[in-house]
Amino acid sequence: MLIFAAQLHQPPHAGCPRGDPGQVVPCNFMKRVTIIGAGGHGREVADILRHQAQQSTDLAIVGFIDEDPSRRHQVINGLPVLGDWSWFEGVDRSEIAVVCAVGLPQTRKRLAEYAKTIGLSFISAISPLANLSPYAKTAEGVMMFPHSFAGPDSFVGDHGIVNVGATISHDTKIGSYGTLNPGVHLAGNVIIGEGCYLGVGSSIIHGISIGSWTTVGAGAVVVRDLPDHVTAVGVPAKVITTKE
Repeated sequence: MLIFAAQLHQPPHAGCPRGDPGQVVPCNFMKRVTIIGAGGHGREVADILRHQAQQSTDLAIVGFIDEDPSRRHQVINGLPVLGDWSWFEGVDRSEIAVVCAVGLPQTRKRLAEYAKTIGLSFISAISPLANLSPYAKTAEGVMMFPHSFAGPDSFVGDHGIVNVGATISHDTKIGSYGTLNPGVHLAGNVIIGEGCYLGVGSSIIHGISIGSWTTVGAGAVVVRDLPDHVTAVGVPAKVITTKE
């Protein structure tokens, strides 16, 4: 499902039924949000959602879901750890939306796929301090952090992460489960494949393609295309390992 960036900052009654022209008919719909993953990344996403909730009356954060039994029943940064996936068995899932807030793309894909199989819908966590072109597009479950940027005709795929200060220039496309760590810079017309993990402060020059599930090390500068399933580091970036 594609969402135009401009639609992510709708007024509280957006999507409610309308009566006469110019008249908004009040509705009582409120989306209850649970965060999958109570680790460091999940806590940061919780802060983004809190900021979103300050600007919207139709979003309420319920708490965390985490597979780690040691976290169960804790209160983390003011939000309860509700339990594991079994918590959803006792709630009306049509009223719940989730965001898979785990940094590693392989784990995030597993969690998102399971959430989908049990009938959950996804919500994006878009910081009000992120700068999105009105012509940028994001898919479902995307996380965009404060001071990130997405230029015109760029695209962030399902469950992608664009961390603090990361920039995506015009016409650049990020595949599903892509992870841009803080300070990553992508020039225009770059293609990032599914599940790529771009380390802190790495840069990709104009027109480069990065294959699926490839890792780029922190501080690397990519000046040539990279294939699928490799790890590349350095300036300029060179492949050092191939993943199985």
